[in-house]
Amino acid sequence: MANTTKFNPASSSLKLSLLSASILYALLSPAAAFAETNTENTEADAPRKLERIVVTAEKTVSTVQETGMVVNSFSANDLLEAGINDIDGITSLIPNVQLLDATGGGVPVVFVRGVGLADFRVNNSPAAAFYHDEIYKPSVAMMASSFFDLERVEVLKGPQGGLYGRNANAGAIQVISAKPTLYGNEGYFDLGLGEYGKVELEGAYNHVLTDTLAVRASVRRVQSDNTYMRSVQSDGAGGFTSQGHGAEDEWATRVQFYYEPSDQFNATLKLFAGVDKSDFTLLRPIGIWAGSDTMVPGLADGALTNQVCAPLLAGYRDDSQCATITGQTPEEMGLRSVYDSASSTMNKLDNQWQGLTLSMDYKLLNGVVLSSITHLESFEHVRPNDWDAVGGSYQDIYYETDISAFSQEFRAAYNTENWRFFGGINIAKEELDEDSTIIGNQGIIPLGFGHTEVHQIYKQKVDAYAVFGRVDYALSDKLDLITELRFTSEDKTFAGQTHLLNPPGNTDPNYKFLLVDATQPDATFEDVSGKITLNYQANKDLLTYVSFSRGFKSGGFPGGLVLSNDGAEKYESETINGYEAGFKSDLMDQRLRFNAAVFYYDYSNLQGSARVPAVGGVTLDRFQNIGDAEVYGFDAELTYLLSDNWLVQAMLGHSEGKITDSLATQLSPLTGEEFSLKGKELSYKPDFSANLLVRHDFEFQNGYGGFAQLMYDWRSSQNFTYIGNIAEQTIFTEGAYGIVNFQVGINQVSSDWQFSFFVKNLTNTRYRTNARADDLGGAYEIYGAPRLFGLKVNYKF
Repeated sequence: MANTTKFNPASSSLKLSLLSASILYALLSPAAAFAETNTENTEADAPRKLERIVVTAEKTVSTVQETGMVVNSFSANDLLEAGINDIDGITSLIPNVQLLDATGGGVPVVFVRGVGLADFRVNNSPAAAFYHDEIYKPSVAMMASSFFDLERVEVLKGPQGGLYGRNANAGAIQVISAKPTLYGNEGYFDLGLGEYGKVELEGAYNHVLTDTLAVRASVRRVQSDNTYMRSVQSDGAGGFTSQGHGAEDEWATRVQFYYEPSDQFNATLKLFAGVDKSDFTLLRPIGIWAGSDTMVPGLADGALTNQVCAPLLAGYRDDSQCATITGQTPEEMGLRSVYDSASSTMNKLDNQWQGLTLSMDYKLLNGVVLSSITHLESFEHVRPNDWDAVGGSYQDIYYETDISAFSQEFRAAYNTENWRFFGGINIAKEELDEDSTIIGNQGIIPLGFGHTEVHQIYKQKVDAYAVFGRVDYALSDKLDLITELRFTSEDKTFAGQTHLLNPPGNTDPNYKFLLVDATQPDATFEDVSGKITLNYQANKDLLTYVSFSRGFKSGGFPGGLVLSNDGAEKYESETINGYEAGFKSDLMDQRLRFNAAVFYYDYSNLQGSARVPAVGGVTLDRFQNIGDAEVYGFDAELTYLLSDNWLVQAMLGHSEGKITDSLATQLSPLTGEEFSLKGKELSYKPDFSANLLVRHDFEFQNGYGGFAQLMYDWRSSQNFTYIGNIAEQTIFTEGAYGIVNFQVGINQVSSDWQFSFFVKNLTNTRYRTNARADDLGGAYEIYGAPRLFGLKVNYKF
């Protein structure tokens, strides 16, 4: 599966010098040799070429090679062959793109070129705007419910403030569903089988009801047993018990009606719903403290005195010497595997969603196309999380969130021979109610607050509107000027309270102590964003471009745990002025593709989390404006069709990013020392990342054929927070790692069946996706999945 490339299998082979290709060749040499000796291109055969992939990144149909920005596009077949059906899998295919799921699951956040939302609060919006069928998803919790029955997925790099508007500083992700058509009845059925009893069922059917009306119904169902994660607990007799975790349980459905009574008018009504009750990752505790629990039973002495264990201060980890928040080391807790946790198994989603979208297009006699897109959605998000990662109740958090979203967009488009206009207005209303409770019967919560529960409720409302427009103008037959401009205004309100409940010895069931009323004055955020691009099409195989873009992510209210009124004060909007230059080229009669771009971002009013003191002797990560930053780097892609059935694609990304000006400081969660954030590297940003794909398509004499491909995803080292000392670097920095995925598929040319087998993380690499302090004296880490096998059967009818 090549990111901007498809090609048809034919009949010759070529040994590759790359190690990955050599492995493939060894596996498939009988098929390759057969193809080479029994079939042969004739002069009458058309030469194989790299296909130019169609995208709608600029709200019009074009190809990747004609688009003056970096776009990575993946078709439904690409994702099927790679065994990918979630946002995590998508980001693993693209350099300079990183996924963070900070607390283990349910709130995925995407970073593009070092720019992203370093926050997991569901009232915050991602900096990489997420769109499903042109509908913006305002919360990070709403991103994971879309990946089935797709036409394609597009990832746009760089600020997209013109066409995509607010909260598109990093870029935009478009998930595009397969649409109903009037061209006939057809469908497909997928069956996936994996380890731990995993069963995936997915299918869709398009049915033509009348000459003017068609319907497409889609469904996805996933179930599994407990997986590689284990919860290890003391049995009270010197031994340990072990309980499995990680079961999946989700379903989603989508029904679309398409109505086209004439060439001038069409309408699509989409109804959708789904449920996700899957377990999410258990957090693994990290030993960070010296001493035991002599000062307060069940609480590490070092957590009270900020005495970090000696190995961390020396720059290495030792799970036999460093204690967790409990005063026990991970070894004493019985943790042997990186997938073992001492937490309970409460980490389980309970998400439900439903909604509708109505899209209509009307073509006037003068060629102007008027469009309307109306969307209404409700999303219920429940996420209990054992955030302390240890036995007992030190910091068990229960999140319950109701989100409702409405949007209405009106558009107009007009094309002539020399110019094109696209523009409109957008109105959006969002409301979020959250009820969260932190329970701590042990540790710092009862010690610092004199209570065992902290209860927070808040309501956030957003009213936004925007006016936008884009003009494409041909300055000559080779030079195009593209201008985008958007004005956005967003009003936000935030009202909430924090209460303390259940002091030790309390017998009053109605007891509630108001700690803080966090209601804030209403806030308005306005900005003008947009883009200017010059595209120079030297010939059909070479495009060069330069662009200036301005994006912004609106301000808001932190939404995290509020222990004082100023902890809920608003943060301001952040902006990026982005400069980019690049080229896209097809060489060797469209068998070699080389695309590259360089970029520089002037980043103002950076939003992020910094650890600050709070009441009760604790520190909290507070979302705020950190300061100014700069980011620069490049993206490069080389795709080569070596022969009619061998393809190699190599992609490399580089991004440097640091805070250039800041008055903000951070308290070390380990030593308690305060340090300035000026000059610090941005988090969740490998300096370098690369992807390598080697693919071989083969065909047997008996009419069977297929493919095999190796994909290698490599990331250099990265920080999970701002680093202030060697102890933090030791546990909050992840070294470089690479992941190898392998897929092989078999099909019969005259049949509609396809069978594929895939292995993810073939080399069983151990790597971490996050590590951080938990605010109340502990620290945790999350490891990526080990080697996993899967089988898929696809039938088209």
